[in-house]
Amino acid sequence: MERIITEKANALSEKGHKVFIITAEQQNRPVFYQLAPKVVHYDLGINYTENSSFFSKLITYNRKKRKHRKKLSDLLFRIEPDITISTMGNEFLFLYKIKDKSKKILEIHFAKNYRMMYKRNLLWKMIDYYRSRQEEKKAAYYDKFIVLTQEDKSHWKGLNNIITIPNFITLPPVNAIQKEKRKNILISVGRLAYQKGYDRLINACALIKDLLKGWEIHIYGNGELKQDLERLIQEKKLSDVIHIYPATSNINQVYMESKGILSPSRFEGLSMVLIEAMSYGVPPIAFNYPCGPQDIITNNVNGILVNNGDIIAYSEAITKFINDESFRESLSAAAIERAKYFSKERIINQWISLFNELQKN
Repeated sequence: MERIITEKANALSEKGHKVFIITAEQQNRPVFYQLAPKVVHYDLGINYTENSSFFSKLITYNRKKRKHRKKLSDLLFRIEPDITISTMGNEFLFLYKIKDKSKKILEIHFAKNYRMMYKRNLLWKMIDYYRSRQEEKKAAYYDKFIVLTQEDKSHWKGLNNIITIPNFITLPPVNAIQKEKRKNILISVGRLAYQKGYDRLINACALIKDLLKGWEIHIYGNGELKQDLERLIQEKKLSDVIHIYPATSNINQVYMESKGILSPSRFEGLSMVLIEAMSYGVPPIAFNYPCGPQDIITNNVNGILVNNGDIIAYSEAITKFINDESFRESLSAAAIERAKYFSKERIINQWISLFNELQKN
């Protein structure tokens, strides 16, 4: 999300807009992604997460929220923006109440009720439920509410201010797409966490391990489940097939050398990794999780969609993919065309059109 916000700010700045990014808890850390020279960054120093314990955070939360609202309000009245966008940080609870002259937009980078999908313990489950209900209630107060997919839009009932604008990618140069560079490698990219469903991928591969001879699966990511996943790979006797590598800053090179991308997630917002891979001609095999894949993939045209959680069907999809070269090449060509829908120029123009519409009202 930080990368997308930075890229969006930079793109709008390049179009001549004056852009500010306002954070609440940068804590003197450098900005991770490079900002365009004219993008201005302010940090309000609220630091909701500075306390280590849950109860310390609970005790100080309301005081920090009041401080946050006051400092944000003062800043907005000083810089006088035309448009103010919340990406569903703590400010979404009160931003719409600040009566500067800017139009207020709320955007969410996750699927509706994504917190509930983590299935945490009772106390956190109650908090997740409350927070999810707050999002639904507060979204109605904004001038526009932006979701990433048509699928997710259908889950927000009773909102007449909701529209869909997906995130964008930067399309690769044509010379980056060379099928002769590709190896018999399927990749998967993401945090080694429950959400990403790598246990489901490993279990699917265990059903077809004899058929995977001559192929490798490379997982790129860091996370708390690394040891658990490595143990499962060993248990399933897949150590010669599935390899886990650290997250890489050179992911474009990985795309250029791969023939397919596997997406076994339990839930997502909109998988930018899938779209980026498709732009390099790397077609996806994805569970039809909430939300996003069905907005990106047309089954058996530019990728393969499998019913969410159907491990057997997922293993069959991988088998079909690796055994049929002409099918793979057909998917690859169509994936490149589909990815163009998410080009930076096209999506940024949607944002600018929205800004112009709001300014007229």
